[in-house]
Amino acid sequence: MGDIVLDIKNRLSIEDVVAPYVELKKAGRNFKACCPFHSEKTPSFVVSPEKQIAYCFGCHKGGDMFKFIQEVEGIEFPDAVKMLADKAGVKADVKKFKSKGKGGKSVKEELIEMHEEACKFFESNLFDKTNEAKDVLSYLERREIKKDTIKNFRVGLAKKEFDQLYKHLIKKGYNHDSLIKSGLFTLKDVSGKGIYDKFRLRLMFPIFDHIGRVIGFGGRALKKDQMPKYLNSPETQIYSKGQVLYGLSHAKQSIKDADKIVVVEGYFDVISLHQEEIKNVVASSGTALTPEQAKLISRFTKNVVSCFDTDSAGINATKRAYEVLQYNNMNIRTIRMPDKMKDPADFMVEYGKKSKDMFSTMIEDAPYFLEYYVDILNAKFDVKTLEGRRKFLDEVIPLVKVLSSSIKVDHYVRILAKYLDTKERFLYDEIDNFKLMRDHRQSSDSVLPKSSKLDAREILIAIILNHPDLFEHVDKELNNDDFQAELKDVYIEIGRQYNDVRTKKEGFDFGDDNTASLSEKVMVLSLYGEERYDGFGEESILKEVEKLIDSVKKTRRMHKRIEIERALKEAEKAGDKDKKNELLKQFQELLTQ
Repeated sequence: MGDIVLDIKNRLSIEDVVAPYVELKKAGRNFKACCPFHSEKTPSFVVSPEKQIAYCFGCHKGGDMFKFIQEVEGIEFPDAVKMLADKAGVKADVKKFKSKGKGGKSVKEELIEMHEEACKFFESNLFDKTNEAKDVLSYLERREIKKDTIKNFRVGLAKKEFDQLYKHLIKKGYNHDSLIKSGLFTLKDVSGKGIYDKFRLRLMFPIFDHIGRVIGFGGRALKKDQMPKYLNSPETQIYSKGQVLYGLSHAKQSIKDADKIVVVEGYFDVISLHQEEIKNVVASSGTALTPEQAKLISRFTKNVVSCFDTDSAGINATKRAYEVLQYNNMNIRTIRMPDKMKDPADFMVEYGKKSKDMFSTMIEDAPYFLEYYVDILNAKFDVKTLEGRRKFLDEVIPLVKVLSSSIKVDHYVRILAKYLDTKERFLYDEIDNFKLMRDHRQSSDSVLPKSSKLDAREILIAIILNHPDLFEHVDKELNNDDFQAELKDVYIEIGRQYNDVRTKKEGFDFGDDNTASLSEKVMVLSLYGEERYDGFGEESILKEVEKLIDSVKKTRRMHKRIEIERALKEAEKAGDKDKKNELLKQFQELLTQ
């Protein structure tokens, strides 16, 4: 495996691997970008060609090219090796390197295999010549879904039996415990001894991840009184509804080619449009767009066109999508559907041969969401009255407030001023005075990430890695015990290497067999020191080191004080006066340091 990894690294550069996911901008020796793992407006994601790592100092995700691909694609190491091997033109049989769980497979591998097997089973049901299958195919025909489209999206059928899929998967060798974890079955009782198929008498839409693996299902009811109308797989180790977009695996290339994505609500909407060669389409599967889905979209385009239902729930979903997308610096337009036309699937049936050209025109002519929403509000409120103006502004000002650029704010202020027949400066006052309410969704952790900072000891190491000559100064003031865990190992190794002539000329080397486990930590800290202190003079760096040393010493004293206080309590309980006096003496000495 090591030879394969080395071969891939020799053929690919970190910037080539990262570039398809973010827009890289040259910044000195490195590249910078907005992080692909969390929402941010100021770039904190750094790509180092020299160190061959990519790392975000906001959310602390990243590493070498394999770690990056693992995190950005949500896959395990062997799959990352396979992806990069294909990109590099390297032959790699990674099966034998996969980590093994029960039965020789990891839980995730087994779940993905099980879902693939279930998908094949549902597909075979739909074409098995029974009357039940014929009725469902007739239903799809009435909805003008062609057989090629059915096969392309692997649509299937779950029949009415309670245990049809269960029996099939048991025959395939899957055990009872694995089946329970899959989300494909429902427990008959809390003991878990009896289970039955979750999906029965339903049209089955397999849900794929963005690289095309079946990870879940959506089942549409085939009887009028059957509830719910749509039943989705529950959350499992391989499926999380808020992190998946239905149809993305089929749409990726078209989205890149068009530099635009159309987001609709349902499975039928996606496959109906795809069938008419409008392929840059995905579905949010009936949920408001999540920050995770927005980040997924941003890998392929910054331009979103929404086409949700035109009822209040659909408008609110579009509004939520707008808010989330602003924090990813993306644009959102909204299609104006014809009156009484509920969704794209109905539209394609209604307008037949003309539907493709008509819908394509609607995509191109779609107004920006704020313009669309302002029209809705203007029809809803009488802006000639004080109360109507107040309600109008209460709705729209929060949406202007979250815009990602002052140019966009200026544009919409001019539009609003015309609607309200007022001066622009009054609207700027409203925007400036507006406070995001505590329960406003954009203040939630689901949209804005929490970022943890490096502590003083990590920053000291970062500086030393870039300025080896400062180690001696630091080592006079601090000792190994001022550092913990992995950081302590790094500090000890720096001390071991310090007096080597090569170290003083070329820097520290963490690439040999004994220190390889520390190399990623070292590279990240070195990259931080390089980025943070680029352009600092020797005097400025030294001042920074003194402050950091002082911070570490304060932390040391704090821990020592806590330790002495705890020991004093124990000495008092034990009535040990000598021990107590010794500890009080140590405490006084500590206060004078």
